[in-house]
Amino acid sequence: FVDLSDNRISGAARPVAALGEVDSGVEVWRWPRGLAPGPLAAVSAKDFMPSCNLNFTLDLSRNNLVTIQQEMFTRLSRLQCLRLSHNSISQAVNGSQFVPLTGLRVLDLSYNKLDLYHGRSFTELPQLEALDLSYNSQ
Repeated sequence: FVDLSDNRISGAARPVAALGEVDSGVEVWRWPRGLAPGPLAAVSAKDFMPSCNLNFTLDLSRNNLVTIQQEMFTRLSRLQCLRLSHNSISQAVNGSQFVPLTGLRVLDLSYNKLDLYHGRSFTELPQLEALDLSYNSQ
């Protein structure tokens, strides 16, 4: 689990591939956001998005990233969960940026400024189970 959230990483970040193919085999369990322990009175639809309880997670949320480049992920084919929410990503996303991430199951791009015009975005991610594109605007 690599958590680089709430930093001041800006621009097009240096390739994440420098982290290598780290897999300790440790499963990270995180209580879903917004759910307190105990009886549930109500559950929102957002609670059903799979949490990143996966072996290999990269959290780059809450930084100052403005673009996503394919080179950032060249050696991270086993990455299963990628959180890029709450950044300033403002490019047209066509899916090619994520081609190296063949094992990606959860992708969070919420709270950015994405151009979501491309109808075939993300078709390059055959394992993708959950995609959060909420709160994107120009």
